[in-house]
Amino acid sequence: MKKLNIGTFFVRLMMIIWSLIIIIPFVMLFLTSTKTNQEFYDDIWALPKSFFSTVAYNFSEAWTRGNFGSNFLNTIIIVGGAMFVALALSAMVSYAIARRNLRCSGTLNSMYMISYLIPCMVGLTPMFIMARFLGLFDTRTIMVLTFAARAIPFCVMIMVSFFKTIPHQLEEAAYIDGASPWRTFAQVILPLVRPAFVTAGIFLFIDYWSDYMYGLMFISDKAKNTISMGMLAFRVVSGFKIDWGVTCAACVIFIAPILILYAIFQKQIIGGLTAGSVKG
Repeated sequence: MKKLNIGTFFVRLMMIIWSLIIIIPFVMLFLTSTKTNQEFYDDIWALPKSFFSTVAYNFSEAWTRGNFGSNFLNTIIIVGGAMFVALALSAMVSYAIARRNLRCSGTLNSMYMISYLIPCMVGLTPMFIMARFLGLFDTRTIMVLTFAARAIPFCVMIMVSFFKTIPHQLEEAAYIDGASPWRTFAQVILPLVRPAFVTAGIFLFIDYWSDYMYGLMFISDKAKNTISMGMLAFRVVSGFKIDWGVTCAACVIFIAPILILYAIFQKQIIGGLTAGSVKG
């Protein structure tokens, strides 16, 4: 058994401390969601006196007040549409940059990388004017288009490195067998870059799910609100006392899909980020 040196021990100690710093707020959030307001003010770390009844009330009240049923559906429609558009367009762009030997491949790649560095808030005003001009304001379509446009540079950055690792002999063999470029792309190349799709898709889902600014900017009809905008129902207004149990229950509902998704696909996320970095 190897002995730990001082450096390794210090690094592991810092990782444990950092893990506790991250985990404790989540534990505190879930614990508060199981309490009444009075129990929260009496002792923030104490266990609830009536767990099941309080949890049932807090979560049902949070679901109703935040209109999460409708907001969930709107968010799934918008997120699903945006992910499909972003991943489909990014895959075609990345394939052209990495595999088609275009003269401007390097320039295109650099332009996408530069656009990724531009804060998305810079384009809010032009996009708002364009949405009004095209008659897309207060529609789910404008949310899908803006989300997808914002995500394409990030997806291209991930996918280009994956496409470059695929041997050219696979395409040559497909062409010899009579496959067209589109068929080669769809049936030979895309299945090999599935980890890139999974990685990019998960990051896009997390980004879209928690987005607040775009919904506030482009949606005015409450029936089309996303789940992040539904959280507005729990803000403190005019100095009234906040209901901590119900509010924390709403937060748990809001973050639960992201935590579950990350727990299921954490290996794919880590593998997807590293697999394209080594040429094989």
